[in-house]
Amino acid sequence: MRRLTWLVGPPGAGKSTYARRVGRQTRVVEFTAMLGPLVDPLRLRRGVLTANSHLVAAVRAVELHPDNAACPPLLVVAGLVPESALFPLSDAEEVLLLLPDRARWETQLRARPAHGGSSGQYDDFSYSRQWYERFEEWLERGLPIRRVEVPYDALLLGAVVA
Repeated sequence: MRRLTWLVGPPGAGKSTYARRVGRQTRVVEFTAMLGPLVDPLRLRRGVLTANSHLVAAVRAVELHPDNAACPPLLVVAGLVPESALFPLSDAEEVLLLLPDRARWETQLRARPAHGGSSGQYDDFSYSRQWYERFEEWLERGLPIRRVEVPYDALLLGAVVA
């Protein structure tokens, strides 16, 4: 893991599950946890993508500051972030893409819990599919990303992984 690792992927891909599994070895922060108190109570949708772009810049400003070089690595569960906010990367950064097989992903997305998880139930399936396809394009374009997998566990469908 690099100094700063960005974890991206569509809603329901298993990003929070992945982060909880590797989080024992590194620090983890989730954009949905940072913005949740602001957007969740009113189910705000507009402006979140722009906010995520600003969070990328804010995290970089802190984490890549020379005085903070001795800090342990950080995994950022960024979720949906425009490529213009992430790229280009510095030598201290990497991007991990969690993009399961499409059928598995759709099953996982629809099984998200009504309460709990990183951002609760996600019901904008059309927007989610657009992002799934956008991430597929990232792979096709050869952006500097590494695809990762969370082992499939049917018992986790609809569960909040602790």
